[in-house]
Amino acid sequence: MGLVQERPEHIGAKVDDIEPILRLVLYLAGTSDSLRATVARAAALGLLTISHVALHKWMKKLGRYLVALLSRMVETASFAPEKWCGFDLIAGDATTVQRPGSKGTTARVHYALRLSDLTPRHIEVTDEHGGETARRFRAEPGELWLLDRAYSNPVGVASIRDRGAHVIVRVNRATLPLHDRRGKRIDIMMRLRRTSARERVQQCRAFVHVGERKIPGRLCWVRLPAKKAAQARERARREAERTCDKDTLFAAEFVFVFTTILHELTAARVLIAYRARWQVELDFKRSKSIRELDRLPNFLPQTIHSWICAKLLLQLVAVRIASPIAAIPPSAVGITLLPPPTRCPAPSQARSARRSRHPAVVCRPARVERSLRGSITSATR
Repeated sequence: MGLVQERPEHIGAKVDDIEPILRLVLYLAGTSDSLRATVARAAALGLLTISHVALHKWMKKLGRYLVALLSRMVETASFAPEKWCGFDLIAGDATTVQRPGSKGTTARVHYALRLSDLTPRHIEVTDEHGGETARRFRAEPGELWLLDRAYSNPVGVASIRDRGAHVIVRVNRATLPLHDRRGKRIDIMMRLRRTSARERVQQCRAFVHVGERKIPGRLCWVRLPAKKAAQARERARREAERTCDKDTLFAAEFVFVFTTILHELTAARVLIAYRARWQVELDFKRSKSIRELDRLPNFLPQTIHSWICAKLLLQLVAVRIASPIAAIPPSAVGITLLPPPTRCPAPSQARSARRSRHPAVVCRPARVERSLRGSITSATR
């Protein structure tokens, strides 16, 4: 990629190989250490002697190289996944990270997890303008994608089906209109009000209209037990920006999804499959609490992008160390570079943001992360 170029000996270039720089970047991302401490350790171990400013400049331009490493790790792995009732379950979602002092979203990680072995199926990093859409995911035939309400729209359903895969998506009544065989809009609330029995799975035939095209499927729903229904209503009240209307409170007692699977799975099995989607939420929590994915080091989009990519690369390496036979599927990584900043934060804002960071609040890494950190440190000796 032209990151390291040969230069005459009399120039005295300090970096003539990408390996020591990569070690420093991975150590920096794996330990969440400062730039000064990282270059000091590298100099003490005799690995490389550069300034913290030079390492920061390398971080700014190393994003594309880390993207290539991520793609290579994913594309060269092969495995034979276990099938769940003939389908390979893939849970897709997105999470956000914020830079120091930011009150909004700095970057968004679009992520898909293969549930058969809990390995990444798709990784994409965008800026705050990268919206959540199923069109980002490169589905493949034989896969069954489990998606949340954020992906509940006709275009998203069509994008999954166009690739030969199937989808189970939680229905958002406002964004995913469903129709019957005659093309009449299905009144979901009316069907829910007719459901008095709890924990009894029901279904009806439904179609998603995308222009003149009709995508066949089923609407499956179940009424939650009384205790869980009360918790769901309370959660709906908290999430509502204003007063929660009666329809929203009543619909909170139900789990209703749309699936393009017609005959292979029963309605009960469809809902059981969708319940497994929470594995990707748990993976996000692990990435943030243990691997410190959301602890961004600075304000520049270029270095933030490199930081996130390095974190994800370390996560894939940790999976390999923990389970050498763990499979990572082909064509799973797509990284979108963050655009250059439109305006740099004021120095006073940067200083206040640095003061606001509490150095004592540090999450302890997992055992695999500690072993990985030790291997990186020992490799520099």
